[in-house]
Amino acid sequence: MSTDEDAQTQDRLTQAQLTAIENEIKSTQPLTSQLLPISALLHQYSSNAANNDDGTTDEQHQSAGFIQSAQFLSMKYTSLRRVRGDGNCYYRAFLYSLCEHLLLRNNDKTILSQEFSRIKTTIVDSLKWVCQFGYEEMTIDMFHEELVELFDFIETSLTSANDKSTPDDTLQQLHAKLNEENSTSDYCTWYLRVLTAAEMKSNPDRFLPFLLADDVNMMMDIPTFCSREVEPMGKECGMVTVAALAECLGVKVVIEYMDGRCGSGGEVVNHVFGQIDVENGGDGKVEEKEDRICLTLLYRPGHYDILY
Repeated sequence: MSTDEDAQTQDRLTQAQLTAIENEIKSTQPLTSQLLPISALLHQYSSNAANNDDGTTDEQHQSAGFIQSAQFLSMKYTSLRRVRGDGNCYYRAFLYSLCEHLLLRNNDKTILSQEFSRIKTTIVDSLKWVCQFGYEEMTIDMFHEELVELFDFIETSLTSANDKSTPDDTLQQLHAKLNEENSTSDYCTWYLRVLTAAEMKSNPDRFLPFLLADDVNMMMDIPTFCSREVEPMGKECGMVTVAALAECLGVKVVIEYMDGRCGSGGEVVNHVFGQIDVENGGDGKVEEKEDRICLTLLYRPGHYDILY
């Protein structure tokens, strides 16, 4: 067998293995789980089970730092929602949490109307905007339309909900919609990647320092980074892309970093994104608005989940 044939055979075997792993993930992990008690996090790390199905290693499970951090977070939060570990977890968590917050905030119609309208208008108007940065409208239109239709669903649900709370069945409809394989969640997730890339391209001076500070990405310019690390599905999200998406939609994102390092009381570091006052030219002034949507996510090495 020739060298080329050996390489082709190895490529097929590698692809087959990757496909098997992907199919196993799909069969064992929903795109987003049902709401779980925060105690599930502590149970996960206090378990000494050798076989873990959540993407963490035995060393992480047995780490005192992770256990202490889980104990600390269990006093700060009440629930979490797990997101599939397929490389799209940040965008998927962002999407789910954003939609859920909009549905749950209908107890204050004035604030909801203003915030929902602002975000939906940004999304509706974004198609022409992103096309200024190298994207063809015919190529991305269906993905943009899927996200707009998702917000249409939220708007219809809000206008038909009672004045006190969003019905549980509406939240279940959202959950079902965002858990359909190869459907709404994937389409919207990819369009969020496009928005993230367009935000970075629109303001390279803002985001290039993130790349220069990263030993892996420091030799890339913004367009190259976006084509390699942002636009392809399955590429994990780093701090620069977290910041770009939050600022693009004007949403505050709080991330609790659970990486095994913690204070004496188990305290974990959290970072807040989306606070740059873009309306004033992104001059670094912190913008605090009580009515802004605030998403809270949990970061563990290579993975994001949603906290409540």
